[in-house]
Amino acid sequence: MEVYRGVAITDGVNRNNQLMPLDTIIRAYRDSWDDFIPMNLGHDRTKPIGYSAMTGIYMEPGRAYLTNSVSIVETREEHRELRKMIAAYDDRVFCKERRAEIDALAESLGGALSDGAGVAPVGQAVAIEDKGIVERVFPELAEMMEDGLIDARELEPVYAKSSNGERGALVPGVYRKGGYLLFAHRFFRRSLSIRNTTNEEFFNAFEKIRNDGTVDMRLAIDMDMIGLSGTESLEAELQYIRGPRFDDDLSRIPEGVTCHENEHYDNIFSNLLSTQFYWHIQDGIRTFECEELCDRENIVRDGGETRLWGCRYVHSMIDPGTGSPSHLDGAIRIYDDGQIIERIDPKTDISKYGKNSEYIKLWRIDNAFPVSVWKELISAFYRDNGLIGEYFGGVDEKFEQIKREREEAGKKRPDRSESVKLAEGDGARIYFKYTDRFDMPPGDDVEVDNKNSFISADGEEVGILEADAVALLECLKDRGLGLRVPDIPVVEFEDTVVNFPMLRCGSLCVADAVISAVGGLCRAWMKEGNDRLISFGITVNSGDKACRVSFAGHVNDLAGLLDAVPKLAGTEIEEWVDAVYRENNRFKKGEDRPDKFRMIHGDEVRFDRAML
Repeated sequence: MEVYRGVAITDGVNRNNQLMPLDTIIRAYRDSWDDFIPMNLGHDRTKPIGYSAMTGIYMEPGRAYLTNSVSIVETREEHRELRKMIAAYDDRVFCKERRAEIDALAESLGGALSDGAGVAPVGQAVAIEDKGIVERVFPELAEMMEDGLIDARELEPVYAKSSNGERGALVPGVYRKGGYLLFAHRFFRRSLSIRNTTNEEFFNAFEKIRNDGTVDMRLAIDMDMIGLSGTESLEAELQYIRGPRFDDDLSRIPEGVTCHENEHYDNIFSNLLSTQFYWHIQDGIRTFECEELCDRENIVRDGGETRLWGCRYVHSMIDPGTGSPSHLDGAIRIYDDGQIIERIDPKTDISKYGKNSEYIKLWRIDNAFPVSVWKELISAFYRDNGLIGEYFGGVDEKFEQIKREREEAGKKRPDRSESVKLAEGDGARIYFKYTDRFDMPPGDDVEVDNKNSFISADGEEVGILEADAVALLECLKDRGLGLRVPDIPVVEFEDTVVNFPMLRCGSLCVADAVISAVGGLCRAWMKEGNDRLISFGITVNSGDKACRVSFAGHVNDLAGLLDAVPKLAGTEIEEWVDAVYRENNRFKKGEDRPDKFRMIHGDEVRFDRAML
């Protein structure tokens, strides 16, 4: 098992121009701190590779980071265990935690359910999967369909509610009918699998033309899945999708077939072998066809006995008078073993192969509409396929910016052999972490949870207590707090850095006393003009878990910070952490210096020490 440290999310503006404030990040972390979350390649739940766990929230002036650990399986046995873990996770998330709502949905559907009904593993809503269930509940929908598509304006889109109760973001591909939810065809989902999220980018683009009464828009819905109205929610992948800007003059694109091969390293993410583009004249009308070819089965039928290849396909016609699109549709072409071998043969490109495949149309737009919409719909429909932008010669300005930022970050990468330093005015580095509840020893108000150690000459790890830490413990005793100094070696480093031990506190009032004592030492060092760095931390029980907060910084900065923040007693610790972060933001922006992972040691922030 390979284990890595990383960042799940920050409170900065992400690539999709979204921002998640610290209090929201804390709530998300609180709900999942002790959970293992399956990790998939490219957000594709058909490709599990390991699991991740949220490890804490690191804060510097101007930025907060939700950190995580990522475990990647390596052996077949580890992969088997991962499958078991995913099965248990799915059962809990989709079934056990939603049991009351599932039962309510099943009771409402009553006799419409067949013996083969089961819970649908989708995150957008509580839903049941059952062959033909939508037609049994709403038989009129079948009569409204033409070529498997329904007028999209007959479907009521669903929007999430914002924090102020107003209409929020679109829940993509979900529609309300009566007391139920209908879903866009499952082939809109990544790898054409019901287990994956639907294509958010496509539906956001598709909905833009809903109010244009001159355009006909039709859509395929999933006739085998129905949800309970009121349970809808957004699924955020937070993956940046490349979307280049194309040239609006479609007439300049030459006729003929162009094939863009996918680079090998990317196949493991997208399953794409290539994408073929075909411009030609049909019945006097300039016509465009585009099909991607995959090299992995992605459609399962007959209980797994039949496995097929589904490839996304687009067809469009251009109005010869205006040069603008007058028709655009998207579909899935489905091939069996023999057909896909013939289809990927270079001798049978898109212009020669014809229509020798099963064909499932997913959406269609007719009548004149702007080239900008044409571009956006095609690009979004082919989510995760960068060959579309490559073909059209588009330049993704945001992606180019990402590459420039990575190059700059590489140039500024610090020398790992150098010691970590913070100067006065740099502010504090703070780490907030949930952990298991603890029991205090009888008669103690404070317990030393020391992590400082060094490796002795014979290779043994020896726990140590820094000499200056003894002064802090004696100060706490003088304040009437019960504690015991651990019987371990005391080391005097004789430099200007002190790592105080983590202290477990029996109550919030005790935690306030510890913070006050640390602040007093900081002010004493300030008075003496000491240019000193310190780290310290507290752990206190909160409800069914414990909260650990550690600090590292210059004594002058910490003294001002600790004096400015409110008392812990009488405050929710999460609110207190948010207040500390806002106060710490008064210092100059940290810009990830020092590197966060050089400051985080296990479950606290402290300074590296060198023993000579």
